[in-house]
Amino acid sequence: MANVAVLLRSAGYEVTGSDQGVYEPAASLLNRAGIIVKTPYAVDNLPQDRNTTIIVGNVQSRGQIEVEEALRRNLQLESFPGFIRRTVMAHKTRVVIAGTHGKSTTTACVAHLLHELGRDPSYLIGADPLTLPYGGNIGHGSEFVIEGDEYDSAFFDKRSKFLDYFPNVMLLGRVEHDHLDIFPTLEEMLISFRGLVAQLPSNGKLIVAADSPLAIELSKKSPCEVITVSADSSSDYSIHEGSLKCPNGSKYDNFAPGVIGDYNQLNVAMSIAAVAALGISLNEIAGAAKSFKGIKRRLELLYDSADTLVFDDFAHHPTAITATIKAIRNRFSKHRVIAVFEPRSNTAVRNKYQDEFRAALANAHDVIIGTIHRKDKIPASEVVDTDRMVSELESAGVPALAIDNQEIPVYLVRGHSGKPTVVLFMSNGGFSNAPANYVSLLRQETPITA
Repeated sequence: MANVAVLLRSAGYEVTGSDQGVYEPAASLLNRAGIIVKTPYAVDNLPQDRNTTIIVGNVQSRGQIEVEEALRRNLQLESFPGFIRRTVMAHKTRVVIAGTHGKSTTTACVAHLLHELGRDPSYLIGADPLTLPYGGNIGHGSEFVIEGDEYDSAFFDKRSKFLDYFPNVMLLGRVEHDHLDIFPTLEEMLISFRGLVAQLPSNGKLIVAADSPLAIELSKKSPCEVITVSADSSSDYSIHEGSLKCPNGSKYDNFAPGVIGDYNQLNVAMSIAAVAALGISLNEIAGAAKSFKGIKRRLELLYDSADTLVFDDFAHHPTAITATIKAIRNRFSKHRVIAVFEPRSNTAVRNKYQDEFRAALANAHDVIIGTIHRKDKIPASEVVDTDRMVSELESAGVPALAIDNQEIPVYLVRGHSGKPTVVLFMSNGGFSNAPANYVSLLRQETPITA
């Protein structure tokens, strides 16, 4: 929502907001953009001008004090997908990035490529890019690049956000069951994705992750050309042993964008395919890709010393956790890898995919599982059993424990062995500031001892 505010501000709108509290990194971002946020929630935060549009985030529901007052006063309420579709996205060439994994990184990469190539795109990213000033911007170019989130739009519009976007070019990454609170079954989630594919025009382009069976299945209903990307040489774009093969027969050796992990390199390859689908020369695009550095909280390096590296990552799904840990182990093969995971997403806090989460975490040398987010809001029969996960990890030879988020920084410092170690924090939320608190302890001249 902070990036939505920045996007609309750059489009010339007067933008203010409200929240119960404003925390980093949103606080600094909004301050830089000159956007005022009122806290906490209160009736007086609402504008007096009845012509002002109230954009309601999907975390709000009936009973929230400002929502109730806005409805009582008959103010104009909209979801942000609906608002930007009819305003700033109108008449733009829309490049929509969808899928369960890699959306933010791929969206940032497409925006970066177009920016580097002088296209001055508009874009909205669900994270903070490292090579662009903000995660939202209105440019003078003809393209609008947007992250296509499958989560719901608002309490009054439970459709997936991306169903408001009507792509001209669509990127479909790996698709797996996620967001169990909105989509109890895989089939319910696929209905939304089918609806998005059906929006493509006949002269559009669909770029698809060919290593995802569900993505490929969805692409079979595409009304337009389908372009495949994977590590398999049969794909239109393929990455193999550091080289990128493209459909025109060209091959780019030493393909090395500034992001860690095979999955991130595939995200970059998907981005290259999308920009090429807009009619831009592949030679120009491949050169621009070398300067892409990714986004914050996607294997973001927080601390680097002779014997300790600390990374922060957004991984919150078994597939993403597996890929993230393997990327770290491949890059730092001589280091012990400690995976520190917060069960926070609506998929992670439930036990439906508990075995898959445990198997994913088992790729690390050691595992720490933090506090289950909003445990009291989940039916007891559905809550993930972290004690059982720990027991099964221990039985498989992976040292593990489950402790409160607040205890993790001190525990890690006390257990520091002096051997080369990578500590990998994974959460789709704030993790009670555990990563930053741990780094702060590491930087103290006199570390905590038992």
